[in-house]
Amino acid sequence: MIIWTRWGILVFVFFGLSVGLGFALKGVFAPAVGSNEPATNTFLGTGFVLGAAALWAFSKYVLPRLDKARPSFVYQQLPEPAINERGVKVTHRPVAVVNQETGQQIWTRPSSTFFFIPVRFWPYPIAAIGVVNLIIGIIGRG
Repeated sequence: MIIWTRWGILVFVFFGLSVGLGFALKGVFAPAVGSNEPATNTFLGTGFVLGAAALWAFSKYVLPRLDKARPSFVYQQLPEPAINERGVKVTHRPVAVVNQETGQQIWTRPSSTFFFIPVRFWPYPIAAIGVVNLIIGIIGRG
């Protein structure tokens, strides 16, 4: 079962980096703190919020360039096979898809998704996980 399209796998990567960043922050600022203590949740929450910010920046600035619109084509079978300039036998040729009413070529914009949700929406649940962890860490110290 495919759970991502195009660049959607990077949501999983950013999620993993968020966890790693949280533990790296814990290792740098509080190496003596045990993994069951509330401070660990604070560092993990911070990692998730920073990871969500990085994923948001990626989906806002990089992803539109990766998922840019492109013209649509269909392949039409040739009446007879032909040999192209590289010496390869060709049986089909690309034909642009045109809107019947306007005569304009149709363009498609691919989308990157993770679990059928567009990548641009994923920073918010990741940030929510971070905020919940921050609240648990702060309340637990109380």
